[in-house]
Amino acid sequence: MRPWTTAEPFTRSGPALGTWARELLGRLDGDARDLRRTLRSWIAAGGNAERAAQTLAVHAQTVREHVRSAEPVLERRLIASGSDLYEVVLAHLATGELEHPVLLPDNPGPPDSPVHR
Repeated sequence: MRPWTTAEPFTRSGPALGTWARELLGRLDGDARDLRRTLRSWIAAGGNAERAAQTLAVHAQTVREHVRSAEPVLERRLIASGSDLYEVVLAHLATGELEHPVLLPDNPGPPDSPVHR
């Protein structure tokens, strides 16, 4: 069996996943602050508020406040990481709002390759 190079197979499990993802993220649409965009940028920045703020042209504290504000709306704890955050990332992947990450195999080169130096 060939290893996957993207996370795409995880998000092609049928209409139920898409429906769940749209319903979950749709909860954010009622807020005038565009929590959905902020959350997407924060996730894409690896949870780094400063990098997300640069992308959004806002202050990092604004990003943090928006992420905290999204938690009760989504009924998920995002800042604490864990499965709640993974569910929200999966929802973004399933709706196509985030690009599928490239999954690299363990130790992609021989021990003397630049990757291991």
